[in-house]
Amino acid sequence: MSELTDILAKIDDERLTELLIDAVDQYSPSYAEEPAMDIFADALSKAGIPFQRQPVIERQDASSRGNLVITLGPSPVELLWVGHVDTVPFADDDQDTRLEGDTLHGLGTADMKAACAAAVEAVIAIFESDVEIKRGLCVALVVGEEEYGDGAQTLREYIESPVTVIGEPTGLAPCFDHYGYYECRLTSRGTQAHAALPELGTSAIYDMLAWMMEILEVAGGPDTPRGIVVNPREITGGAGVFVVADSCEALLDVHVPPTTTRTEVEEMLGEARQRAQAKNRGTDLQYEELFWAPGFSIEPSAPQFAPIRAAYETQNASWVPGVFRSHSDASIFNTDNSVAMVCGPGKLEVAHTRHEHVELAQVRDAARLYAAMFHAACIVPVAE
Repeated sequence: MSELTDILAKIDDERLTELLIDAVDQYSPSYAEEPAMDIFADALSKAGIPFQRQPVIERQDASSRGNLVITLGPSPVELLWVGHVDTVPFADDDQDTRLEGDTLHGLGTADMKAACAAAVEAVIAIFESDVEIKRGLCVALVVGEEEYGDGAQTLREYIESPVTVIGEPTGLAPCFDHYGYYECRLTSRGTQAHAALPELGTSAIYDMLAWMMEILEVAGGPDTPRGIVVNPREITGGAGVFVVADSCEALLDVHVPPTTTRTEVEEMLGEARQRAQAKNRGTDLQYEELFWAPGFSIEPSAPQFAPIRAAYETQNASWVPGVFRSHSDASIFNTDNSVAMVCGPGKLEVAHTRHEHVELAQVRDAARLYAAMFHAACIVPVAE
């Protein structure tokens, strides 16, 4: 029996399902991840696998112990796998965990507790197989991804690997193209007037809406040459009853194709502003960058990905590279000295929604694919 066959035989589907359900049962939005992190820590402790808790310095809340980091084998780390346990906040009875056939419903199932459970199960299987890990393997469960990635930033300061796999939901497709993300605040300043005489003032809300419509027009959307995807996340403003609003603010999420630069995003915002001001000259329109994470595009044939492709082959998994159209921690780990890719169970289309779910068959496949990745990168002898 080969080493990989032995490892795969140790994967316990019942244990994996129980771990995932227990993790999803824990409400763990950003900055309150500890209940879910405890579930994974207990599973590792029960298996006798050592791990460390890595504090995130920027956090003031003593109840959060930060990231959970498993390091096996010698230094340096050859393969780093990263998953986040936090979810977006949600207050909805529909998000109760429920199992319908082989489909698990609940907040965080696809994004991305399923991948975390699969990676932990793969580590347990390797540990129970008692194989020699010849090159360093690190599996890290991080906090804060749904905000600004403070957990991944902390991890990146201490651990570097030539290859990082991020377990975001891709349906297990290997994604080497990754969108960038720009977050900004728009402000408009108008002139207050009586609500019955709006022609005497300049409505900041009206002109904000006009600017936002121009932004959507100029950005184009995913199926246009520019390909910029804009989501108006929030809009606030107004000065009370019977008054023309003299101020308004809006927050925008802007996802951009892998090679789009920050400058191109700002040019898009500027062009839309010029178009809006040409129609409504009485309002001051400004924008402020809040966050920028560049996208990237990597050739799938890069030599660093050879063990990953070998793992796909051993599992008869489809090697059809895809595009990850959202922001993730991958942008933190893709550097001059390291390449990153995204691969995880579940669908991005259902993440952050009231009907979030994951197919357990795909979670089981993920555990085996991750085990094969860890084997190919860290256990198989290097050819002389």
